[in-house]
Order: sequence, then structure tokens, then C-alpha cells
Amino acid sequence: MRLFFALDPNNAVRAALCAVQQRMAAQKIDCALVPAGNFHVTLRFLGETNDLGGISKALCECVRGIRPFELRLSGLSAFGAGPKKTVVALLSGNTAEAKALFESAEAALGRVGFLREKRPLVPHITLARRAVLPAGALEALASHLQPAGFTAEHLTLYESVKGRSGQMIYRPLQKERF
Repeated sequence: MRLFFALDPNNAVRAALCAVQQRMAAQKIDCALVPAGNFHVTLRFLGETNDLGGISKALCECVRGIRPFELRLSGLSAFGAGPKKTVVALLSGNTAEAKALFESAEAALGRVGFLREKRPLVPHITLARRAVLPAGALEALASHLQPAGFTAEHLTLYESVKGRSGQMIYRPLQKERF
């Protein structure tokens, strides 16, 4: 099973991100858009594993002591080597509580045998993959990003599976409230 922990944005954030994707389509930016139903903030990618019991225990453990926190859209960015980039919406807000949740997840996962993540948490939501961005396109898209935010109140364990069309489908397996 290919698993990850994630925060779920609300409909206002999804709508703001869909508006950016619509602009990308209108500008005929060559890319693979992420379906709105797949928008999420990855807290921790777990990879291929069948240790559902250990991961479930870690999920329950890592949310203890965490308070709900606000995140809001704060800009767009792109990363990746070569001409094809991954386009993401960056999030700001109560990132201290988000980092506390991340550290709590790292500790809980470590207790069930997972190695520590080497990269720091950078809260973001992926909008498009394999995007070929003309000069100035990202800045133009960012200028149209509508303000929106959400309160993170739970952490979800997702399984990532390939659908019949080859597109990834994220199935929620467990949710734990803070």
C-alpha cells in the first residue's frame, strides 16, 4: 500500500485553486492538472508499506496535544529539474502548530520503525504536474490567486491507488481529530 498523512482543505480553498487551474487551462499551459478531489496538504509521505496497524497507532498518537490551526493560501511556486515543473500553492498561517504536528508525527512514526524525513515541512497543495511554464506565467497566475484559508482540525491517512485511467485516486483510510 502507498500511504501518506495529509490535511484536508475546505471547499473555499478548493474553489480558489480550481480558479487558478482554469486560468492555466485558458492560457493553454501544458500540464497535468490535479483533480480538485485530490487537493491535500501532505504532512508525511510514508511510501509503500503494509504496516497499517503501526501506522494507525502512530496516527492516533501524533494528534494528541495538537490544537486546530489556520492555514491560508499565500502564493504559488514551482519546483523540479528541467523544463517540466510541479506547480504548488504555498500555505502560511499557524505554521508553528503545523510543524508541531509534523514533529509529533515523526516521533510517533519513529516508534513504529519509520526513518525520519530528511526534508523540512513546507505546507503546500499541488495544482499541476509536468507543467511547462512560459516566462512570467507563474507570476501572472499568482496575481489571480484568491484569498482563502481553512482550519486544520484532523489528520487523514490516505492510500494512493491508480485508477483505471491511470490517474491517482486518494482513498481516506482513517481520520483523527485534534
